[in-house]
Order: sequence, then C-alpha cells, then structure tokens
Amino acid sequence: MKNWSALVCCILLTATLTGCLGGTENSSSLTMTVAGSGTTVPAEGEHRYRAGTVVEIAAHPADGWAFAYWEGEVADPYAAVTAAAVTNQHEVQAVFVPTGSVVEAPGGMIYRRQDGSPVQERPGGPEDIEFIMIHAMSDAAHNPTNPYRIQRIRQIFQQYGVESHYVVGRQGIVYQFVEDTLEARHAGQGSWRGDPRLTNNMNRYAVGIELLGIGTDAEMIPVIGSAANSAVRPEDRGYTAAQYSALRDLLALLKARYEVPEENILGHADYDPGRKWDPGELFDWNQL
Repeated sequence: MKNWSALVCCILLTATLTGCLGGTENSSSLTMTVAGSGTTVPAEGEHRYRAGTVVEIAAHPADGWAFAYWEGEVADPYAAVTAAAVTNQHEVQAVFVPTGSVVEAPGGMIYRRQDGSPVQERPGGPEDIEFIMIHAMSDAAHNPTNPYRIQRIRQIFQQYGVESHYVVGRQGIVYQFVEDTLEARHAGQGSWRGDPRLTNNMNRYAVGIELLGIGTDAEMIPVIGSAANSAVRPEDRGYTAAQYSALRDLLALLKARYEVPEENILGHADYDPGRKWDPGELFDWNQL
C-alpha cells in the first residue's frame, strides 16, 4: 500500500510539472552564464520554462566591477535589468568589467560621420594633443526619466553633429567613440587664455571626455526646457562615485600618454562660458 501511495504521488507531481511547462515538447531552457565578476538573476545555470516565456533577468556586479552588456538575445543588451524571451536552447551571458575599463562604444568606433565624411586626423598627429576637455551630456531632452542609455549616445552625436573621444557611464565604464588621434567635434566655438591657436580651434588640440550627467535646474532649463527638466529624477543629477573613479584613471592615462599638464584640463564652460554650462556646478573638481 505504501508503494502504491508513493507511485500516485510521483504521478501527480510529474503531471503538475509537465502541466506548468506545457509538456516536455513545449519546454525551453534559459542558460545564464557570467564573464568577469558578478551574479545574475536567475542564477548561473540552466532554467526551464514554457517556450516563449518572457523572463526578467538582472546583472549584479561585484565590488570594483561594472556591468557592461549582455551576450545573447535580450530586450536591451546594455541595461542591467532587462528581459529575455525563452525559445529553444536560449543562452545569455552577463559581461562584467573592472570599473574604469575602456571599452569600444556600442556600434563600434566612429570613423565616418552621418554624411559619410571621414573624421579627420589631427594635422600634427598625437603631438597636437595638449588639452583635455570635460563635458556632460544626457538624453534628458527626449527621455528625461531614462536619460543614460549608452546606445542612444551615437544617435545624439549624429543629431547634433558632434562626437567625443570618450563617454564615461554612470557605472564607471569608459566607452571610446573616437580614436585619440582623430579630431572629434566636441569643443565648438570658444577661446582659451588669449591663445589665437585655440580660438574656435580647440578640437585640434583637445581630447574630449563626456560624463553622463545632468546639471542643476538653472543649468538645464535653458538647454532641455522646463517640462523635461521637471521630469528628471533627483538621483540622476550630478555624477556618481564610480564616474569620478573612472575619470581619474582615464585622466592619468591620457596625461601620461600625451604629457598633458594639469593646468590644461578644463571644462567646456571654461572654453565657452557664454553658451556652455558643463560639467557644471555639481561637478566636484576636487575629486580629480
């Protein structure tokens, strides 16, 4: 009798499980893996779902690491929390990199502009690099509640006819968009300390670094309008500790590589104070 009861329980359990999964013929697997140091939800390993199930997945970096992107089919490959529609043998890998790592920009490096024209070499090559200019940017004008999606940056550059060599993300990853030796359009019009070489010509001499950040109300309203500004979350203003750490590492690398003196690190507003605000009042220069 006991053996019969055990058999009935086994049959009921099997029926329940196959009912949840729609039968083994409708079952698919989601295999989660990790590159670098961090964890995922669901955890690493194989998980079974009914075919077509949409599963929320999340990446959590270890201390000193940052989430970079997902390998595999997901809704948003650069969002730490996203979704995957499970079909067949679905594999997804979370890629983590040490904070401050320089990685290639989503979509690759920019060598040609939207009109097909090439990004020009600096006339004097690497010897032209004498300055580093710090900027701030975001997608707050169009997406004030989600202003820091790294895959939007290329479109923003194209929209405004600009480029920058580096973009520092909120989690401390440095994305390189343009080679140092190319003359990215980031400085625009301006002047510096009366040097005629630099008037409206800083692009030739400076590496541009964009920080993903949003300034104060007074700084942003003239740029993005009051409606978009009012939708920005307080925690999205200013800059993160991970960004400062990554920026320090990047500045040390560039200063050593091109022998840039400390006094030649400036903000965009220093070069064009009449029009530009960035990196703004919320940027702490003492962190460099």
